[in-house]
Amino acid sequence: MRINNIDLDAVKALSERARREGSIPMERHIQGEFRFDGSPMFVAEMRTETTKVIVTADEPKVLGGQGVHGTPLSYTLFGVMACFASTLAIEAASSGVELKELRISGHIYYDLAPVVGESDNPIIKKVVLEVKADKELGEVLRRAERKCPALYAVRNPIPVEVKQV
Repeated sequence: MRINNIDLDAVKALSERARREGSIPMERHIQGEFRFDGSPMFVAEMRTETTKVIVTADEPKVLGGQGVHGTPLSYTLFGVMACFASTLAIEAASSGVELKELRISGHIYYDLAPVVGESDNPIIKKVVLEVKADKELGEVLRRAERKCPALYAVRNPIPVEVKQV
């Protein structure tokens, strides 16, 4: 059964597996290449279960980029927005709330001084997500906020390794 474009049978099966196993480890891997001439400046291939998608990015002109393709920071905001919208749709569907409209506006506030110079200012100041829906979401919205993997990643320090190979 699909509600809010979510396959509830798949979600229920995964939920049952989580109850049984306690953990469902997953991994995602992407390889990309920085280009030293023209635009796009960075290209990566992302694979899904059924296809592959070529994703491109430029830095904005103010950071010396081409400014033609989306910026890495815009993709970060897009990823958070898309993940939150999907998590919200899953939570609504799982609660029997059928939506006819779900729109997310995302806003990211940041400071470029630490990127181009010496500054102790935080680079990212704040992320704001505004939700417009045709139903009052209340507790569904709060559950989605707790469960969204992308929101978790931006809110919580996670181990990051940067190494030359």
